[in-house]
Amino acid sequence: MNKLKSFFTPRKLFLILIVFAFYGNTLKNDYALDDYIVTEKENITTKGISSIPKIFRSYYIDRSEDVRFDYRPMVKISFAFEHELFGLNAGVSHFFNIIIYLIGLLLLYETLLILFSNYDKNIVFYSVALFAILPIHSEVVASLKNRDMLLCFVFCIASLKNIILFFESMNKKWWLLIISMFCFYAAFLSKFDALPYMVIIPVLVFVKYRPNIKWIITLIVILFISLVLYRLSRRGILDKTTAKRVFYYFENPLYFEQELQYKIIAMFNSLGFYINQIIMPFKQCCYYGLDTISVHKLGIHGYLGILATPILLFGLIKSYIKKDIMLFAGLFIFCSSISMYLNFVIPAVGIVADRFAFFASLGLVIVMISLLSKRISLNTKLNMNVKILFVGVLVLFGSITFSRNRDWKNLYTLIEADYTKYPNNSFLNYKQGLNIVKQIEDKNSPLSLDQKKGKLTEARKLIEKSISVDSTYAISHSYLSYILVYLINDFNAALPHINSALKIEETTELYFYKAICMRETKQKDSCEYYLLKCISRNNKYMNAYNLLMYDYNANNEFDKTIKLFNQAISKGVYTVEIYNGLGKTYWQMKNNEEAKKYYRKALEINPTNEEASEMLKRL
Repeated sequence: MNKLKSFFTPRKLFLILIVFAFYGNTLKNDYALDDYIVTEKENITTKGISSIPKIFRSYYIDRSEDVRFDYRPMVKISFAFEHELFGLNAGVSHFFNIIIYLIGLLLLYETLLILFSNYDKNIVFYSVALFAILPIHSEVVASLKNRDMLLCFVFCIASLKNIILFFESMNKKWWLLIISMFCFYAAFLSKFDALPYMVIIPVLVFVKYRPNIKWIITLIVILFISLVLYRLSRRGILDKTTAKRVFYYFENPLYFEQELQYKIIAMFNSLGFYINQIIMPFKQCCYYGLDTISVHKLGIHGYLGILATPILLFGLIKSYIKKDIMLFAGLFIFCSSISMYLNFVIPAVGIVADRFAFFASLGLVIVMISLLSKRISLNTKLNMNVKILFVGVLVLFGSITFSRNRDWKNLYTLIEADYTKYPNNSFLNYKQGLNIVKQIEDKNSPLSLDQKKGKLTEARKLIEKSISVDSTYAISHSYLSYILVYLINDFNAALPHINSALKIEETTELYFYKAICMRETKQKDSCEYYLLKCISRNNKYMNAYNLLMYDYNANNEFDKTIKLFNQAISKGVYTVEIYNGLGKTYWQMKNNEEAKKYYRKALEINPTNEEASEMLKRL
């Protein structure tokens, strides 16, 4: 009991209180953007702890043979344990996100108390408290997919803490370095955002303890071993498949345009954006990308980034010379962490993102509190004006965070809230069009026929807007083709979009859309060609088999149907649809014995097959 009392100090209890006050409303949230990557019904994590060996051998994102990349097993393992104990429950998942965030904050508080032992405890507490309530963290805490960032942060801070404890100990307890190494390894297994801490940790230790070169080299080796272990795990444990990721122009033009001037512009625009979002996050968005953050010309954020760069460099040099550890640490953490996402060395997907600033925001709040403490005494009881200021910050940031958490309730509410903020956002226009079509297609939709037509027109315009921003966005072309073919039946309008999408990425579904367009515009030979192409790409694509059978049999070309379906069987396609189709074809040929034969085979595969049962009764 005494240990619990000593651990749960009033300051720690206050941190717990504000975390649940700020993020408690996420417990009502469902799944939102990209949560399917780590949870939801079809995810491997729903199998519980039995799925852990496979998780270690799997890519983080594995949607198909053409889309697989990243390695973050710790994230899915956390969901596997969660689902083993509590089943699939979005509220439970959000609760654990809050708990992991809280663990990170408590670890951070304990670590900074040691690192900044020459400073008053109040200053350290205010730094952690301000970090805890930053509205820009809403995306990380409220989004289940972003548990990777939370876990990475926890393990990075745990690694830093154990290394600091090692240098604090009189007899240098080596087991602390071993723990630190495995914590850092776990951080890499959570997300590669741990990389800047390979520099941050040695530099903070050097500035704090000024150890001899032997200890710095030892520390660097320990951290490097963690990175090597991660690389070996990724290379040796993953299934022997090639990681693939298709990048689109709207995600970041720097994947396609490597000019130095664009990289410099993107760097300053990104830096200014992150500084602004950490301090004044009044326009948060789940996805930015082309035409929201420019890489071709400087904007307001870019000029802020240019202004901030010499100030940051001057602050680093001056604080190091004056041995102001807290100010130097804050500046160094910010600059090192944000360097990964400035688009200068490697382009970032989306150009910028609120979650990219999570690690860097820690440095900036340390800087702000450090500078504030030089103007206002934070060591003693605060005067009324400062208390009012802090309460005002709590209320302002709390209202922004609370509102943003509601936006993250589910995918529909999130996209609805964000797409109007950036009207030229290709991704959000596509997503909003997708959401509208899903509402129209919902069997329980309360919309009238006229309302559905109006909504369908709106959805079409949104997808067309997405394409106008980035004409290479194959997904938008493909989805617009779906709308035009199935919902509007404008086949001539669909063809250009189908052809555009096929030039970027060939899919079986697109060839099927094209076959339908050929069929409806009376180009039967072309229709047959594209349907057969669908089957050559995917010999289990039943839509193509069924449409070919319908056309062949309508023209009394039964031999073509029989040949096609028998070829499928010879290739191992033993499906109810294939045997039902053969049964139906022989029935239309008035060969009842053969029809019975294939209907019986269909029933063997699925005894509940209604079509086969009814036809056998008739025959």
